Amino acid sequence: MRRSAATSAGLTECNGRAALNSRHGNRTAEADPTDENSVRTRAMLAMLVTVAASCTTETRRPATTAWVVTPDGIGAIRVGMTADELRRAVGDVPGANPTADCSYVRPSSAPAGVSVMLAHGQVARVDIDSAGVRSDAGVAVGDSAAKVADVYATRMTATPHKYIPGAQYLTVRSASPADSTRRMVFETENGRVTRFRTGRVPEVEWVERCG
Repeated sequence: MRRSAATSAGLTECNGRAALNSRHGNRTAEADPTDENSVRTRAMLAMLVTVAASCTTETRRPATTAWVVTPDGIGAIRVGMTADELRRAVGDVPGANPTADCSYVRPSSAPAGVSVMLAHGQVARVDIDSAGVRSDAGVAVGDSAAKVADVYATRMTATPHKYIPGAQYLTVRSASPADSTRRMVFETENGRVTRFRTGRVPEVEWVERCG
Protein backbone atom coordinates (compact mmCIF):
# COMPACT_ATOMS: atom_id res chain seq x y z
CA MET A 1 0.00 0.00 0.00
CA ARG A 2 1.33 3.41 -0.97
CA ARG A 3 1.62 6.12 1.63
CA SER A 4 0.82 9.70 0.77
CA ALA A 5 3.58 12.29 1.02
CA ALA A 6 1.85 13.89 4.05
CA THR A 7 1.62 10.56 5.86
CA SER A 8 5.28 9.81 5.18
CA ALA A 9 6.31 13.24 6.44
CA GLY A 10 4.23 12.82 9.59
CA LEU A 11 5.78 9.47 10.33
CA THR A 12 9.25 10.86 9.76
CA GLU A 13 8.56 13.73 12.20
CA CYS A 14 7.20 11.34 14.85
CA ASN A 15 10.16 9.01 14.45
CA GLY A 16 12.51 11.96 14.81
CA ARG A 17 10.87 13.07 18.05
CA ALA A 18 10.98 9.54 19.41
CA ALA A 19 14.67 9.32 18.66
CA LEU A 20 15.29 12.70 20.28
CA ASN A 21 13.38 11.67 23.39
CA SER A 22 15.26 8.39 23.62
CA ARG A 23 18.58 10.28 23.60
CA HIS A 24 17.73 13.13 25.98
CA GLY A 25 14.94 11.71 28.08
CA ASN A 26 11.25 12.38 27.78
CA ARG A 27 11.02 16.03 28.80
CA THR A 28 7.24 16.00 28.73
CA ALA A 29 7.15 13.10 31.18
CA GLU A 30 9.72 14.79 33.44
CA ALA A 31 7.63 17.91 33.65
CA ASP A 32 4.46 15.97 34.40
CA PRO A 33 3.64 16.73 38.05
CA THR A 34 1.84 13.37 38.35
CA ASP A 35 4.84 11.33 37.15
CA GLU A 36 5.83 8.82 39.87
CA ASN A 37 9.55 9.63 39.80
CA SER A 38 8.88 13.36 39.84
CA VAL A 39 6.53 13.08 42.82
CA ARG A 40 9.00 10.88 44.68
CA THR A 41 11.86 13.32 44.04
CA ARG A 42 9.86 16.32 45.25
CA ALA A 43 8.78 14.41 48.37
CA MET A 44 12.40 13.51 49.12
CA LEU A 45 13.54 17.12 48.72
CA ALA A 46 10.76 18.35 50.99
CA MET A 47 11.80 15.80 53.63
CA LEU A 48 15.45 16.88 53.45
CA VAL A 49 14.51 20.55 53.85
CA THR A 50 12.36 19.73 56.87
CA VAL A 51 15.09 17.65 58.53
CA ALA A 52 17.72 20.34 57.87
CA ALA A 53 15.52 23.01 59.41
CA SER A 54 14.83 20.81 62.42
CA CYS A 55 18.52 20.05 62.95
CA THR A 56 19.40 23.73 62.69
CA THR A 57 16.89 24.56 65.40
CA GLU A 58 17.84 21.72 67.74
CA THR A 59 21.62 22.14 67.55
CA ARG A 60 21.75 25.91 67.64
CA ARG A 61 24.01 27.07 70.46
CA PRO A 62 23.63 30.37 72.28
CA ALA A 63 26.15 31.97 69.94
CA THR A 64 24.95 35.51 70.69
CA THR A 65 25.83 35.08 74.37
CA ALA A 66 29.43 36.11 75.09
CA TRP A 67 31.17 33.71 77.47
CA VAL A 68 32.46 36.53 79.64
CA VAL A 69 33.08 35.96 83.35
CA THR A 70 31.57 38.40 85.86
CA PRO A 71 31.00 38.16 89.63
CA ASP A 72 27.46 36.98 88.75
CA GLY A 73 28.49 34.05 86.52
CA ILE A 74 29.54 33.47 82.92
CA GLY A 75 27.58 34.20 79.76
CA ALA A 76 23.97 33.15 80.27
CA ILE A 77 24.85 31.17 83.42
CA ARG A 78 23.97 33.00 86.63
CA VAL A 79 24.85 32.16 90.23
CA GLY A 80 21.73 30.94 92.00
CA MET A 81 20.17 29.24 88.98
CA THR A 82 18.57 25.84 89.53
CA ALA A 83 19.70 22.86 87.45
CA ASP A 84 16.57 23.20 85.28
CA GLU A 85 17.21 26.91 84.72
CA LEU A 86 20.79 26.09 83.78
CA ARG A 87 19.56 23.65 81.11
CA ARG A 88 17.16 26.21 79.71
CA ALA A 89 19.95 28.79 79.55
CA VAL A 90 22.71 26.74 77.90
CA GLY A 91 21.22 23.43 76.75
CA ASP A 92 22.46 19.96 77.62
CA VAL A 93 24.12 19.57 81.05
CA PRO A 94 25.35 15.96 81.33
CA GLY A 95 25.46 14.48 84.82
CA ALA A 96 23.59 17.26 86.62
CA ASN A 97 22.46 16.03 90.05
CA PRO A 98 20.13 18.54 91.74
CA THR A 99 20.07 16.56 94.99
CA ALA A 100 23.83 16.37 95.63
CA ASP A 101 25.42 18.55 98.30
CA CYS A 102 28.13 19.53 95.82
CA SER A 103 28.96 18.38 92.29
CA TYR A 104 30.50 19.67 89.06
CA VAL A 105 29.02 19.62 85.55
CA ARG A 106 30.29 20.70 82.16
CA PRO A 107 27.54 22.17 79.92
CA SER A 108 27.95 20.84 76.37
CA SER A 109 27.79 24.34 74.88
CA ALA A 110 30.37 25.88 77.24
CA PRO A 111 33.97 26.56 76.12
CA ALA A 112 36.74 24.14 77.02
CA GLY A 113 37.97 24.45 80.59
CA VAL A 114 34.67 25.77 81.99
CA SER A 115 32.92 23.78 84.72
CA VAL A 116 29.96 24.65 86.91
CA MET A 117 29.56 23.82 90.58
CA LEU A 118 26.08 22.84 91.72
CA ALA A 119 25.47 23.04 95.46
CA HIS A 120 22.11 21.71 96.68
CA GLY A 121 20.71 22.03 93.17
CA GLN A 122 21.85 25.61 92.51
CA VAL A 123 24.73 27.15 90.55
CA ALA A 124 27.21 28.19 93.25
CA ARG A 125 30.32 28.94 91.22
CA VAL A 126 32.00 28.58 87.84
CA ASP A 127 35.64 27.49 87.37
CA ILE A 128 37.83 28.41 84.39
CA ASP A 129 40.92 26.21 84.06
CA SER A 130 42.25 27.02 80.58
CA ALA A 131 42.96 29.98 78.34
CA GLY A 132 40.39 31.41 75.93
CA VAL A 133 37.77 32.67 78.38
CA ARG A 134 38.08 36.19 79.78
CA SER A 135 36.71 38.15 82.69
CA ASP A 136 34.68 41.33 82.29
CA ALA A 137 37.94 43.31 82.43
CA GLY A 138 39.70 41.08 79.90
CA VAL A 139 41.75 38.85 82.22
CA ALA A 140 42.38 35.26 81.11
CA VAL A 141 44.47 32.28 82.20
CA GLY A 142 48.09 33.10 81.40
CA ASP A 143 47.80 36.84 82.02
CA SER A 144 49.99 38.53 84.61
CA ALA A 145 49.02 39.13 88.21
CA ALA A 146 49.95 42.75 87.61
CA LYS A 147 47.18 43.00 85.01
CA VAL A 148 44.61 41.75 87.52
CA ALA A 149 45.78 44.36 90.04
CA ASP A 150 45.71 47.06 87.39
CA VAL A 151 42.24 46.46 85.96
CA TYR A 152 40.50 45.77 89.27
CA ALA A 153 42.49 48.18 91.45
CA THR A 154 40.76 48.89 94.78
CA ARG A 155 38.29 46.01 94.37
CA MET A 156 41.09 43.43 94.59
CA THR A 157 42.63 41.82 97.67
CA ALA A 158 45.71 39.55 97.59
CA THR A 159 46.16 36.64 100.03
CA PRO A 160 48.75 33.82 100.17
CA HIS A 161 47.97 30.53 98.45
CA LYS A 162 47.04 27.72 100.83
CA TYR A 163 49.40 25.14 99.32
CA ILE A 164 51.90 26.80 96.95
CA PRO A 165 54.64 29.00 98.45
CA GLY A 166 54.80 32.39 96.79
CA ALA A 167 51.51 31.88 94.94
CA GLN A 168 48.45 34.04 95.65
CA TYR A 169 44.70 34.34 95.50
CA LEU A 170 43.62 37.65 93.97
CA THR A 171 40.02 38.13 95.10
CA VAL A 172 37.86 40.70 93.29
CA ARG A 173 34.65 41.97 94.83
CA SER A 174 31.60 42.88 92.79
CA ALA A 175 31.32 46.54 91.80
CA SER A 176 27.72 46.55 93.02
CA PRO A 177 27.15 46.89 96.80
CA ALA A 178 24.00 44.79 96.34
CA ASP A 179 26.17 41.82 95.29
CA SER A 180 28.29 41.69 98.43
CA THR A 181 28.42 37.86 98.38
CA ARG A 182 29.78 37.66 94.82
CA ARG A 183 33.48 37.25 94.09
CA MET A 184 35.97 36.44 91.36
CA VAL A 185 39.10 34.64 92.57
CA PHE A 186 42.23 34.50 90.38
CA GLU A 187 44.88 31.96 91.41
CA THR A 188 48.40 33.04 90.47
CA GLU A 189 51.77 31.32 90.48
CA ASN A 190 55.09 32.84 89.40
CA GLY A 191 53.23 36.05 88.62
CA ARG A 192 50.74 34.47 86.19
CA VAL A 193 47.06 33.50 86.40
CA THR A 194 46.83 29.71 86.42
CA ARG A 195 43.03 29.44 86.86
CA PHE A 196 40.16 31.51 88.16
CA ARG A 197 36.61 31.17 89.39
CA THR A 198 33.53 33.20 90.09
CA GLY A 199 30.56 32.69 92.36
CA ARG A 200 29.03 33.25 95.74
CA VAL A 201 30.45 33.08 99.23
CA PRO A 202 31.30 30.62 100.73
CA GLU A 203 31.60 28.22 97.75
CA VAL A 204 33.74 30.54 95.64
CA GLU A 205 36.36 30.56 98.42
CA TRP A 206 36.61 26.77 98.72
CA VAL A 207 40.14 25.84 97.74
CA GLU A 208 39.40 22.11 97.41
CA ARG A 209 36.27 22.70 95.36
CA CYS A 210 33.79 19.99 96.42
CA GLY A 211 36.50 18.25 98.46
